[in-house]
Amino acid sequence: HGTSTTNIITMVSISNSIKRVVTIFILRPNKLPRPKPDHGHESISKSLSKNEFQVGVFRRCATMPTFPNHWAGISGSIEEEDASPLDAALRELREETNVGELFEEYFLREKEHASGAVSGDGNGRCVGDNVNGMIRSHIKAGLHVDVISKGSRGAFGGRTIRVYPFALTLPDAEMRHHVSQNLWSEIVMRGTEHDEMKFLTLDEFFDLNPCVPDLKLAFHHATSGAYLDLPDEVRKWEKDRINGAASLARMAISLAAKYSDENCSLGGYIIATNDINHKKCSMALSIAMLRPSTVPIVNIMKEFEKRMQLETKKQDIEKDLLNSLSSDGLKCVELGVDAVMTRYNEWESMKQRQTENTYTSKVFVVGTFSRSSTFKFIIEQFTKKLLEIKKYSTDPSKTASKIQIICSQSTPGDEGKLMAADIPDASWLSDDDFAHELRNGHINIVIVGADCILHEGRGVINKVGTAGLASMCKKSDVPIICCADMWKLWDDIHPPPLEDIFELIPMDLFDRVLVPTD
Repeated sequence: HGTSTTNIITMVSISNSIKRVVTIFILRPNKLPRPKPDHGHESISKSLSKNEFQVGVFRRCATMPTFPNHWAGISGSIEEEDASPLDAALRELREETNVGELFEEYFLREKEHASGAVSGDGNGRCVGDNVNGMIRSHIKAGLHVDVISKGSRGAFGGRTIRVYPFALTLPDAEMRHHVSQNLWSEIVMRGTEHDEMKFLTLDEFFDLNPCVPDLKLAFHHATSGAYLDLPDEVRKWEKDRINGAASLARMAISLAAKYSDENCSLGGYIIATNDINHKKCSMALSIAMLRPSTVPIVNIMKEFEKRMQLETKKQDIEKDLLNSLSSDGLKCVELGVDAVMTRYNEWESMKQRQTENTYTSKVFVVGTFSRSSTFKFIIEQFTKKLLEIKKYSTDPSKTASKIQIICSQSTPGDEGKLMAADIPDASWLSDDDFAHELRNGHINIVIVGADCILHEGRGVINKVGTAGLASMCKKSDVPIICCADMWKLWDDIHPPPLEDIFELIPMDLFDRVLVPTD
């Protein structure tokens, strides 16, 4: 009924005709005079936000085999030795700019100001690992962009170019400990790929020509849509860190349908100025880039856009996709109910075999973490099924056992409290108390949802804290089951960008990962 790590390999098709590259946008603090406040507070706020940074752009040399004389970010292919797109991005930054050395200088000046002395190696220079860590803390990944470019010449011609975009936000040197604001003006080019570099305001950047295909779209992906002019209702949805993936995906479908005809300024509809690839960023794709870690949102928004391109009525798309989410969700719930019922039957057998020297609690306890509508429906159906079995049982010894649902608080968002409120008679415990109950064998099974199932069994993405919980379940010999539907399967060899509230959990920490096969 479900899949194991091995089965997941065959469930998602990965194209071999994809050229994977990274592109990095360097965002430098822009020192502009702050406008005087007036009654147009909203327009001032947007103006400040839009002009907060300058974007670094680099012109590709005339000798480049692809897109010569076009403006781009720092870019390059992901090589075999690169462990991830991020590692490729950091390598490209080192090869094509002196940003690494400037971060080292920034680190030194911060240390000098903080302690009055420089800590580092024998030459007074800081350890390279500290600089790398600082750069990693200032670089942010966005959802990848697929560029299907038939007009390019050279090795990329006719292939899909999958761009993994990054935004490197340089620290505001003036605001932090009065470090010289001129430091970032010392950025220089290296290598032979580019012949000119310049930093532009966002208005200048959006008017820039000619650019490599979808450069501006990649920028919005790298900045997670921060500079898109989107409806307030969409922005409010974006900030929701309480509801689970399935609930957020349903909201996203309705929002995409409601605002599919809107023309958002500043990239709401971005038309690339190249003859090579004219592509617009629809409302559905804009929504997808806002929450890249929540894969069902990404997948279902891509499907929404695909059907819109076929000129399907948006009302029909909304209805079909909502029905698909419900149908796949029910299949997932069935698998979860079967898993809980199997564990319950094992517990019942142990209880009947107990002797004076053994003890089995008379209460069957199911635990969970965070907030998941999938878990809620699993418990509802499990309880209903259990009552039916007891009702029609002819064995007088089979009396209804008590069921208890315990939700871990799930700090820092406290989603577990809301989960407990969603389920009748459920309760919640602090994360520490929940862990104590686990270690003492007072919880019989733990069920969690997921925001993403990675390709080839490379792991599961869920809320921060899930990995620690799963590890504790292993040590306490308590089975932990992850339930997910088909919309949560990721179709790339690299994980999606991780928002701060998510983490990657190794697949082998779960006893089973249940995904419907059809």
